[in-house]
Amino acid sequence: MIYEKAFAKINLALEVGKEIDGYHEVQNLMVPIDLYDDVFLEKAYEDSLDCEIEILDNICLKAVKLFKEKFNITESVHITLQKNIPIMAGLAGGSSDAAATLRGLNRLFEVNASYNELYEIACQLGSDVPFFLNSQAALCTGHGEIINPIDIDFKGISFLIIKPSFGLSTKEVYEHYVFDGVSKNMELQNLLTAIKEKDFDEIDKWIFNDLEATALNLSYELAELYRKIDNLSYVPHISGSGPTIFLLNAKYVDLENIKALDDSLTLHLCHTI
Repeated sequence: MIYEKAFAKINLALEVGKEIDGYHEVQNLMVPIDLYDDVFLEKAYEDSLDCEIEILDNICLKAVKLFKEKFNITESVHITLQKNIPIMAGLAGGSSDAAATLRGLNRLFEVNASYNELYEIACQLGSDVPFFLNSQAALCTGHGEIINPIDIDFKGISFLIIKPSFGLSTKEVYEHYVFDGVSKNMELQNLLTAIKEKDFDEIDKWIFNDLEATALNLSYELAELYRKIDNLSYVPHISGSGPTIFLLNAKYVDLENIKALDDSLTLHLCHTI
């Protein structure tokens, strides 16, 4: 049996450009965090997946199909997926599961595929999947599939992940997003400088997400939660297309105050890896 960890991510910067041929150009600063799904793979009589959460059209089985086609594998695999990353949360759990599946298949069938070969498959599965092949902080450009590792020490930064009981559709958020034509290059450079200097006040100041306003406009419940957290004098940020909210430097956050806002919230204290 092969075991892989599928780490979640948060977006510290997400610039979304105009839509061209159905895709948005992005500058997406993603960092992996130590919240992860457990992915187990073993050879079997047929391709199958077990998961305690029902996930329609699971991307892991798509990864199996593409991997087997590329490397002419006739054997089958059974995947056991233990979900710890909330679904429809803006944490890219599904994309990370797919990348972990590709890494696991490479080991299970002893293919010894190169990074570039796995990258080619990952790009067919989704724009975020290539990032998770290595799971290291990177500025992702193009549609998100061009991975530019960042040579800055991100390790040890803490976050409180706040997941409401409801989800948001990434597709719906992007469909409602309207490009404002404003470049965020200055904000991005200021953010990278603040991270390099471990200046948490400045990091909080320069974190940005072009999808945040759209997500808040789409969900009254999310907007209300965001407002309540802001009223507690914390600085809320939304990861990806939401609805997950995260707070930087979690050791200074009063968890009881956050829990009191809504007893259905799921909280995770996480760190960068």
